[in-house]
Amino acid sequence: MGLREKKAARMREHMVDVAIDLFLRDGYDETTMEQIAERAEVGTTTLYRYFPSKDLLLLDRLTATFSFGAYLRARPEREPLGSAMAEALRAMAAETDNPKNRVAQLRRVVDDIPAVRAKVWVIFLEAREDLEEAIAQRMGLQVSDLSVRTTAGMMMDILQLVDDTRKRADPPKHSVDILDHILRELPHAHTVLPELS
Repeated sequence: MGLREKKAARMREHMVDVAIDLFLRDGYDETTMEQIAERAEVGTTTLYRYFPSKDLLLLDRLTATFSFGAYLRARPEREPLGSAMAEALRAMAAETDNPKNRVAQLRRVVDDIPAVRAKVWVIFLEAREDLEEAIAQRMGLQVSDLSVRTTAGMMMDILQLVDDTRKRADPPKHSVDILDHILRELPHAHTVLPELS
């Protein structure tokens, strides 16, 4: 990455940090793009060039943790799929736990805004499709193959279990610790498949 790209990435991160601070302090609806630009000490034109709409600032860090396919593709090609999936899940959970990303705080804001929550769902579904493509490539199968679709579904269900457990945990627990517990228990789970009689 060149100097110009590094500077642009730092500016982008700064604008997102400022926006998140304002959303958490003043509320999403009450915060304007002009206030974000002023607090970030950038022009509104610059802010809009990086983030054409306010919801993109809110979703930037949250949806970055949805790069399911990318996490799996980052694993060594010769690694067995089950091991690669576990390590990809661990990397995703670590990003969720990363205080810089403020995922738990962002989720609370997003959950209160139906239009933004709907956009998250669309991004989530696109990320699942990318995961299916990554799994299909590893398995040497078509994306439409039932094995690919159910394998991706299992990964998504595990992520959902981690998220649900983390939200209810008292005292709070790290996503990685919850995931490790689920992965240890999974082989002992009695999963029943629907079957025609």
